[in-house]
Amino acid sequence: RPSLFFTTSLTLSSHLRHGVRVRAISSSSSLQATATRHGDGTIVIAPDDDSRHSASVILCHGLGDTAEGWVDPAQYLASQLPHVKFILPTAPTQPVTLNMGMAMPSWYDIIGLDSRSNEVCNGMDESMARILGLMEEEVGLDTNDETCKSSPVDYSRIVLAGFSQGGALALYTGMTQHRKNSQTGLGLGGIVVMSGYLPRSKQMAVAPGSENTPILHCHGKVDSVVPVQATELSKTRVASLVEEMGGNRDSYQVKTYSGLDHSVSMEELNDVATFLRRVIPPILDANSNEEVENVVDPAKMSVRQLRDAIQKAGLEEQAKGMFEKSEYIDLLSKY
Repeated sequence: RPSLFFTTSLTLSSHLRHGVRVRAISSSSSLQATATRHGDGTIVIAPDDDSRHSASVILCHGLGDTAEGWVDPAQYLASQLPHVKFILPTAPTQPVTLNMGMAMPSWYDIIGLDSRSNEVCNGMDESMARILGLMEEEVGLDTNDETCKSSPVDYSRIVLAGFSQGGALALYTGMTQHRKNSQTGLGLGGIVVMSGYLPRSKQMAVAPGSENTPILHCHGKVDSVVPVQATELSKTRVASLVEEMGGNRDSYQVKTYSGLDHSVSMEELNDVATFLRRVIPPILDANSNEEVENVVDPAKMSVRQLRDAIQKAGLEEQAKGMFEKSEYIDLLSKY
């Protein structure tokens, strides 16, 4: 049976190579975040004041694109959500069977247009492992990572998002995968799918603890690459699995946009910002209703984070002669 996930006239590179175009992004916003580029193609847009960081969004680009194509939209969202760090990984460059074997950034191979082909997705397991690794860094499980500077957050303060193939990866990963060394699902703050679809539909099994994960699925009504019908196909499958586990099928929300092709509009970005404010709001003090700093247990920090915290606290003199991580932890704990 033909799949509704892709049009039969699909030429992926012509649609996606040049990245996402978002019209009318205002450059007048007062940005309080800095973009940092890493050697593996990952771009991190983080609050300049690390103490404000209390939530993270991992945003996966579409087929044929890179993290660079999403810098402007992510910076716009960061200007609306100054407590959120945005992590934009870049997919590995590999041949895509459907595109005559042409090599391009791809989270997994697409071998055909039919539903059976959509169950294969070679390379998806490796991409999911990479995304899980990014999450583990965010929650502080990778405590030996010297490059991890920001304060750890809980899984419930992480949103996994993506566009097109990246949206497919976000949806499947967020709903099926487990926390490290656990049988518990990720239990994320939310999932955002933009112009995406559900891959491996028949194989999908929602992980326990993820059945109430809020999902926002945005899609253009005239999408010529991934037809808008993919939203209902994806929602029907995911919602039925969620309901079987006692979850709320209405946690899967769909928004469609008139006149929008395989791209992102300002209306859509603003809807994403609204969703993010709801699922990962700033942490407010119960008495003053003001945003509070993200106070982190020193035992959950990496060595790099500990050194930065010691410097910010003005404890460099007390730290002289210390070399062991345990010594740094003891010093900060006393402080």
